[in-house]
Amino acid sequence: MTTPVSEVSNLMMLAKRIEGDIRSRGLQEGDRYLTAADAGLMLGVSAATAHRAMNLLVQKQFLTRRHGRGTFIGSGVGAGDKRRPRVRTVFVLMPEEQRDVTSVQLEELVDAMRKVLGPVGVQFSFIPPDNSVAYVRELIGAAQRSGQYCGAVPISCSRDVYRYLAEAGGPVVVLGSLYPDQRSLASLDIDYHQAGYLLAQYLVRKGHKRMALLTTGGGRPGDNAFYDGVSEALTEADLPHNALMMRIFPHDFEAFRAQIRELLERADRPSGIICGSDRLLGVVASTAEELGLLVPSRLELIFQGQSTPATERLPYPHVQPQLSFRELAERIARMLKELVEGKTLGQERIVVPVVLYEGRPS
Repeated sequence: MTTPVSEVSNLMMLAKRIEGDIRSRGLQEGDRYLTAADAGLMLGVSAATAHRAMNLLVQKQFLTRRHGRGTFIGSGVGAGDKRRPRVRTVFVLMPEEQRDVTSVQLEELVDAMRKVLGPVGVQFSFIPPDNSVAYVRELIGAAQRSGQYCGAVPISCSRDVYRYLAEAGGPVVVLGSLYPDQRSLASLDIDYHQAGYLLAQYLVRKGHKRMALLTTGGGRPGDNAFYDGVSEALTEADLPHNALMMRIFPHDFEAFRAQIRELLERADRPSGIICGSDRLLGVVASTAEELGLLVPSRLELIFQGQSTPATERLPYPHVQPQLSFRELAERIARMLKELVEGKTLGQERIVVPVVLYEGRPS
């Protein structure tokens, strides 16, 4: 079947934008390029559409695909391009499984980096679950060899990825919690212990005896601190160990929805639910509505969110950092700038307190 002319024109336009991105960053033959998913995020289109646009550049040998390894700059970039000045790039790294549940405002992070660091490129890379360290090693290693590397901001990454970044050298500021044996990296974190404590304390104060905790991950330091805060509040209230039920998001919203439906249909269902993010809260709220559970009279929902207008508009009690996400992003950018300039940070680990908002919009 013939592709419509308008669609071909659109793909050619997207291919030109990808080519412009490659040239502006001074990438050369052999350098790693974005995945289709990452390119789609940059272009504001689906991964499938980005893949088709990239195919046009593969045909021109501007890009080349290596099976099982990814997409790289091809020979078609031209020898003349090697003399182009390179744009220094900050790499923002996040596990692929966090893509749909993250509350990180990526646009704010880009704006902060460029405001503080000047005309740098910012590349988002979603790390695949398999061979994650190998992926990051190739990505960062290629940038370091070409002189393009300006630093990295990893978010919710694995312990092995943090270990590699510490060993690789170069400016790194972690957005999130560090593992206990990796305190050599600079970090900016939210006080997750305080967040869990305040949310659980709120439900206790409202008279709830049966609660559920829904989180997006298990085993990361921030997850553990959040759970410890919840546990501390329940212990102070002399509630039994079975007062709290816990569910971990299985990285599949339909599976999660089924899990929540089963939880809410139980005879001993919880009357209060703590959600680790606003994305999880949305699933719970819609499922409760389908089951006819009125919120908050029959089911009270509370969550942990970022300091954004969207969070503050939601009609549920929540905790959020005392700083807006823009302020957090600019603080990360300033820390990274000092490391780029070879300075010693006055404070290598910053933990931002949170505040509880109980009011509901009228």
